[in-house]
Amino acid sequence: MITLTASMEKSVKTLQEGHAQLSKASEETNKRLNQVFEEQHNCKMGRDCLDQEIKKLFNFYQNMKPEPQGHVLDHPYHQEDIKPDALLVNKERSPSQFQDGYNMYYSEKESLKKHPAA
Repeated sequence: MITLTASMEKSVKTLQEGHAQLSKASEETNKRLNQVFEEQHNCKMGRDCLDQEIKKLFNFYQNMKPEPQGHVLDHPYHQEDIKPDALLVNKERSPSQFQDGYNMYYSEKESLKKHPAA
């Protein structure tokens, strides 16, 4: 039978405790690594799923109505929205009133340049 001295027993006990701590740390590390791998896998699957949904929506909207040909306002979708009166200048205002408004704005702007607010 082998007899151990007190210092040898203490060393063996220290080694066993260190081994137990390393085993516990290794298990925790493996658990965390598995979590990280699972999260990465789920993230990749989520991204792939999101990409597929985006492609489906893009294709859906692309196929929803045909591309307009020519000028946008010439397209039949827009023809019904255009009213002839909407394109005309308001008949109640004369061109000179527009010029008066412009002159008033311009003179105020110039006076602010000459005399800035304190």
